Amino acid sequence: MLAEIKKKTTTVNAVTALESRGFLFGPYLAMKLNVPFIPLRKKGKLPGECVQTTYALEYGHDVLEMQKDALKAGDNVVIVDDLLATGGTMNAAIKLIRSTQAEVVLCMVAIELPYLKGRSRVDAQCHTMFQFDDE
Repeated sequence: MLAEIKKKTTTVNAVTALESRGFLFGPYLAMKLNVPFIPLRKKGKLPGECVQTTYALEYGHDVLEMQKDALKAGDNVVIVDDLLATGGTMNAAIKLIRSTQAEVVLCMVAIELPYLKGRSRVDAQCHTMFQFDDE
């Protein structure tokens, strides 16, 4: 993942990761890039004032939050997650980050399920390590 981030981006100001398996990769990558790690979590789990976005799930809606002062306008951000399936959660993360006027320069995902067509719904450059095509 680290090599891909260095290859596909020029400047990274922060690494964000989606709760909770994204937290396995995000802090390590942030440490190696010498930038802050910013967790993106479900509503009510972060201290302090937060910004949030609501997104649709197959069975309802959910809310994703980030601390309000975690990013500033113009920051270049990498989003990390374990799985890209339908793309809904990743798109919510992109929307949340862009609401702070920061830029998503890369979405890094460990596993992609291409048959669910999530990549076509992700509005940012995306790289996956493994793809599993079988339904």
